[in-house]
Amino acid sequence: MTVSDWAFYRDGQRQDADYDAAIAAARDRQGFVWIRLHEPAADDLHRVAADVGLHPLAVDDALDQRQGTKIGHYDGLVYLVLRRVRYDGGVRDAGRLTVLATAEVVVTVSEGDPDPVAVIAERLEARPKLLGHGPAALLYVAADATVDEYTATAETFEADLTDIEAAVFDDASGNQAGRIYHAKRELLKLQRAIAPLGTPVRSLSQHLPDLIPAKVQTYFRGVADHVDRLHAQLGGYDEIIGSMLQANLAQLSVAQNNDMRKITSWAAIIAVPTAIAGIYGMNFRDMPELRWSFGYPGVMLLMAALCWMLYVNFKRRGWL
Repeated sequence: MTVSDWAFYRDGQRQDADYDAAIAAARDRQGFVWIRLHEPAADDLHRVAADVGLHPLAVDDALDQRQGTKIGHYDGLVYLVLRRVRYDGGVRDAGRLTVLATAEVVVTVSEGDPDPVAVIAERLEARPKLLGHGPAALLYVAADATVDEYTATAETFEADLTDIEAAVFDDASGNQAGRIYHAKRELLKLQRAIAPLGTPVRSLSQHLPDLIPAKVQTYFRGVADHVDRLHAQLGGYDEIIGSMLQANLAQLSVAQNNDMRKITSWAAIIAVPTAIAGIYGMNFRDMPELRWSFGYPGVMLLMAALCWMLYVNFKRRGWL
C-alpha cells in the first residue's frame, strides 16, 4: 500500500498530532482526519476502512474498476467516485479519484499519474475558512478539481479541433474526413466521461444535512453550473465538427468539379487534332490540299492554332 499522507484538521487548520490521537479527536468531533491512499491493494484499503469505521460496501464500490463517476450513501457515509480523463491526440482514462467521507474521517483513493490529491490539498489548505466546514469542503474541492481537469482536457481537444478546421480550408491539405471522424469519436468519449458528473454534483448541492452544510451546498451549485457550461461547450464542438464535415465534403465536391472541368477542357483541345487527323486518315482520293507541297505543315499549323484558341478560351474562363 502507498500512503501518500494523512492529516488532522481542526477549524480549518492542520494540527500536529499522532495518528491514534487524531482519530480519537475526530471521533469526539474536534476535527477530521484525511487519509490519502494512492493505488492501494484491496486488503490494505479494507484494513484502513476497518480502522476508521467505513462501510464495507462503500469500500467494495471504491475497489470496483468498472465503476464510473457516481455518488452513494451508506449509514452517514458519502462516497464519491470521480472518473478522470486526459487528451493527448485521443481521450485516455487517467484513473479514478474516490472520496469516502464521514463527519469524522475522509479517505481518498487516487489512481493514475499525476496524483490529483496534491492539488486538492493545496487548494484546501489555501482556504482555511472553507476547510473549516470539514469533510464537505474536501468533497467540494475534489469535484471542483476534477471539473477543472475536464476543462483543461476540453481546451486541449479544442486546440486539435482548430488545427483540423484550418486544414479543411487549406487547399493543399487534401481530404480531412478521417481526422474529422476521429475527432467526432473522441468527442463522444469525452462527453461520456463528463456527462455522469452532473448527477452527483447536483445531489451534493441539495439536501444532505448530516454532512453538507448549506454554505458548502452553494459551492456545489457553482460546480454544477461549471459542468453545465462544459456540456454546452462540448455541444458547440459537436456542431463545429458537423460543420467541418459539411465543409470538407463541399471542398471535395468543388475539387472534383475543377478536375472534371480540366479533364473536359483538355479532351476538347485534343479532339480538334484528332478530328482533323481522322478525316485525313479516311484515304479518300479527293482530299483538300493533298497535292499542295505545304499541305502537311499547313494542316499542322491549323491544328495548333485551333488548339491554342481553345486553350486561351478555357484559361480565360478558369477551367484550366
